[in-house]
Amino acid sequence: MTLLCRVVVNLDRIEITISRHRLGALLGGQLTDLTLQDQRLDRNADDLVTLVAPARLKRVGRELRMLVENSDDHTAADPSLLRIIARAHDIQARLIQNTKLTVHDIAREERVSAAYIYNLLRLPWLAPDITTAIVNGRQPHQLNAKTLMRQASQLPTDWAEQRTQLGFR
Repeated sequence: MTLLCRVVVNLDRIEITISRHRLGALLGGQLTDLTLQDQRLDRNADDLVTLVAPARLKRVGRELRMLVENSDDHTAADPSLLRIIARAHDIQARLIQNTKLTVHDIAREERVSAAYIYNLLRLPWLAPDITTAIVNGRQPHQLNAKTLMRQASQLPTDWAEQRTQLGFR
């Protein structure tokens, strides 16, 4: 209310209208308390600025999320994605350290199929920027652990093709 803020949520964008004068005063530490009379004085059209951000609604699991395009906010990493990436690296390290260990031995220990382990072992070979994006929670919104494991068997060795297939720009 201090900035005379108005937020409009549309299907394809979010519009936020604020007062330039009040924003400047607030950032300068001059704006502390407002009365209703003060609020009426700043409502001229030249003082208002509207910020527009492209956004869309997307169903993710059971919830509906508003995805703001090109947002640089820090999001939490997907625990499921982190778990399978870490598991893949762990299994790869175990196979390297113990040359007598086989994929079938690990599959029995982990109580999964050998095919699952073979798919998992493709993940340590993801492009480094893809792994970094996943760790930082910056993967495409449609990429989750289930999707990644479904696509693992068809992952190309070329990093540029991996980015395209997994939805990275």
